[in-house]
Amino acid sequence: MKALYLTGKAQVEMRDIPVPECPDDGLLIKIDSVGLCGSDVRTYSVGSAKINYPVILGHENAGYVEKVGKNVTGWKVGDKVVANPAIPCGKCYYCVNKMPGLCDNIQVAGTSFPGGFAQYMVFPGDMLSRGQIIKVPDDADLEPMILAELLASVVKAQDDLKVGMGETVVIVGSGPIGCLHAQIARLHGATKIIMAELNKERLDKCHEFGGTHFIVSSQEDLVQRVMEITDGRGADVCIVACPSAKPHQQGVELLRKEGRLCLFGGLPKDNPWTTMDGNLIHYKRLRIFGAYSYSAADFAKGYELLAAGRIDTRIITHTLPLEKMPEGVRMIQQGEAIKVVLKPWMEE
Repeated sequence: MKALYLTGKAQVEMRDIPVPECPDDGLLIKIDSVGLCGSDVRTYSVGSAKINYPVILGHENAGYVEKVGKNVTGWKVGDKVVANPAIPCGKCYYCVNKMPGLCDNIQVAGTSFPGGFAQYMVFPGDMLSRGQIIKVPDDADLEPMILAELLASVVKAQDDLKVGMGETVVIVGSGPIGCLHAQIARLHGATKIIMAELNKERLDKCHEFGGTHFIVSSQEDLVQRVMEITDGRGADVCIVACPSAKPHQQGVELLRKEGRLCLFGGLPKDNPWTTMDGNLIHYKRLRIFGAYSYSAADFAKGYELLAAGRIDTRIITHTLPLEKMPEGVRMIQQGEAIKVVLKPWMEE
């Protein structure tokens, strides 16, 4: 089979390797679609302490059952599937206390074991036993289902934030995460959804995905514009969906009293520090939330939203052959694409 290996920073190599053996308690999957995630873009561009080269990335995976382990029941060859890629141990403090997304020993496809940047991959038995593989209807399109993983994180964050009816939500960052946050905020009943982005070309691409107001923050004062839109009161919620500290600072300024700030985007490892006005946090009684990971239940919610047609999946703007992964990275980084899907069986 063909597999795309990341062999170093910004270095990939397409290799012909044997198809992996199907484990007795798992499934062998023929990959139809694999999402090129923001974390893949970062790992490709700057590396990651979580991987050892060479590695097969890819954790947003959808495909067909190619083989069924001899000890597995309830699945058959040809079934369409999408999988939650993060496998909690089920035994650590966080798993036992209903926080599996923060598991101390979590295993993740594309990091802990080979991912979907290949024509075939193994879904291990732990995925099956913990209900992390979802069977997709035969008549459903597999490609959009790769968004379930991103949606799981968004659903979890907004459940924690308790975004509600009639609220004003500011979303900083108009990549796929920002676009999904806008759609989920709309489904929760938010009436003003303000999307902010440094890159005008990228912001222009997201006008159809739930926003009501759009701010090019490299050209306009974000805090001032939010105050104008909210008649000087400020927003109920601010979600920072980009890897920048400046919106953290702006977030505490543009929120109303008792507003909620969500730090969804991680910061660069070599400069992870942020500064916020402590007096504003104190006197406005602001609440600040970190957002990271999700549970199997959140993943299932994301899938159900997709299956019910409640999500505009046109945020997938480009589909490329697997070997064009570096081109997909470039398109995302330059704002030409919102979400890129790779196809291991597509010819150049």
